[in-house]
Amino acid sequence: MPSFISLALAALPLSHIALADQSPYAGSEFQDKDFGLYPTQTYESSSLEVPVFQVNKAAEDSVDSADRVFISPRGTAVDQIAPMIFNSDDLSLVWSDPSYKTTFGVRVQEFNSSDYITFWRGTVKGAGYGTGSYIMLDHEYNVAYNLTTKNLTVGGDIHEIQLTDNGTALMTAYEPMEYDLTTYDIENGWLADSIFQEVDIATNDLIFSWRASEHIALNASYADPGATGISQDSPYDFFHINSIEKDDSGNYLISARHTHGIYYINGTNGAIVWSLGGKNNDFEDKSNGQATNFAWQHDARWRNTDLTEMTIFDNGAADWVKTENETRGLWLSLNYDDMSVTLKQDYISPEGTLSVSQGSVQVLSNNNVFMGYGSNGAFVEYTNDGEVIWDVQFGIIGNSSVQSYRAYKQNWQGFPTWNPSIAATGNATDNTTVYMSWNGATEIKQWAILASNSSSDLSSADNLWKDVTKTGFETNVTVGTNARYVRAAALNADGEVLGSTGIIDVNDGTVTSSDTKVDIGTGDANTTVTSSSSDSDNNAGSSSGSSSNSTSSSSDKDSAAGIIHASSSLALGAAMAVMFFYGL
Repeated sequence: MPSFISLALAALPLSHIALADQSPYAGSEFQDKDFGLYPTQTYESSSLEVPVFQVNKAAEDSVDSADRVFISPRGTAVDQIAPMIFNSDDLSLVWSDPSYKTTFGVRVQEFNSSDYITFWRGTVKGAGYGTGSYIMLDHEYNVAYNLTTKNLTVGGDIHEIQLTDNGTALMTAYEPMEYDLTTYDIENGWLADSIFQEVDIATNDLIFSWRASEHIALNASYADPGATGISQDSPYDFFHINSIEKDDSGNYLISARHTHGIYYINGTNGAIVWSLGGKNNDFEDKSNGQATNFAWQHDARWRNTDLTEMTIFDNGAADWVKTENETRGLWLSLNYDDMSVTLKQDYISPEGTLSVSQGSVQVLSNNNVFMGYGSNGAFVEYTNDGEVIWDVQFGIIGNSSVQSYRAYKQNWQGFPTWNPSIAATGNATDNTTVYMSWNGATEIKQWAILASNSSSDLSSADNLWKDVTKTGFETNVTVGTNARYVRAAALNADGEVLGSTGIIDVNDGTVTSSDTKVDIGTGDANTTVTSSSSDSDNNAGSSSGSSSNSTSSSSDKDSAAGIIHASSSLALGAAMAVMFFYGL
């Protein structure tokens, strides 16, 4: 015999629940520019504008399990520039914050046993470097640390913010300085000196500083001054540092784009221990030149503690020259006994993408390789032996109007302190639809919908209409004429309340904020987290520092089970049935 509640539910028109987000494209139309240079989507409950992706190859079962993708789209075709996080399963938006504007290298790094989103923000110079600072956001998206260079006339550069396991940060800088450039027939010359520094995160004290001009000859460069080198505003960038890494012995690995060189730097006196690639290469190439012919490269990283394996993003081109037909990811093996290097594996996209600038190579926790294609809005995941298992783009390949300096695939949990958003369309007609979203919140599994025709005080189980499964960034539900006032509470996998929206009057779309906590009998969610590093690029920090999310219990949930509410009680069931019969 049907229950009283089920009869009441049957008396109501079924609500339509649909994915508000636009699904990724497939097929040739995207690359053919049928949707423009940068197809985007917007939302009813948010002012954010983010890319609609093109999936050239759907993710196979062998992809790494890391749950988010981090990019920072920018370029002439990008109107709303921001750091962004997307879910890796469906490429729906997780978080975007346009207030940061131009950012580089957005990703998760670990410090003091807690994860932070790190990135550079500031002003980009036309020559391909910048001046600014490095931001570290905690799990609530608060700025926990704001770092920059020390004792320089410029701020931190776009290219690198790398955290170490000693509680320090490695950062790049480009400082103009007067320099003798008469070799290039330039009087009163100016050099853009490539610098890297190591700074203590907690104190911002300078630990180490290194200058290219003190260790590298100008003739090591493949980039001549051209029209530069003539003034402080237009200095000669002969080196172009773009990545730094520190190993357990205290030495540094750096990449210099304009010398085609990877350098191993003594961490005590700054001397060059050895050079790989470029004009001063110290290694015999045992792969017929394929291990040392990289050019205009980025992102050199160690891949084992023995320092015998390394990955590099080999651009193979610059804005003004092409040395290869396609960009490669390189996995190299080094032998110090005979000073030789071997190409262990290369990674080439099916599209034969050639990126004239930027780019990254990340090794994931399952040993897959994830590459971001810099000046091309694209990322690809490969198996370790080079098979393409996920291929995505968010810009036109071969058109630099959409770029992202790097791309990363990592785990992240976000618990924003702002409230979820709600909006409505339809103006109290049969088509009235309510939309809910919560920028940055990662643990929402369902939305509890509270509704009433007579009261705008929506905070208890007496007002509970139904639960709807979260879909994408923005979930919607058709309310029709059943209710005038609606509120939504975000629930985690245990049915606990994470946060709630204001109360919307669907007649005119106005939203009234409410300080009254939603209590539907399931409790409030615990939003403390622990570090969950998801790839071999993350380093475990050990120095002093603090984070409001550095407690020990994790709220990460894998279950998508339905929510068990107090609505199972007879009293609440009767109350709900009465509300349903009277149209809420």
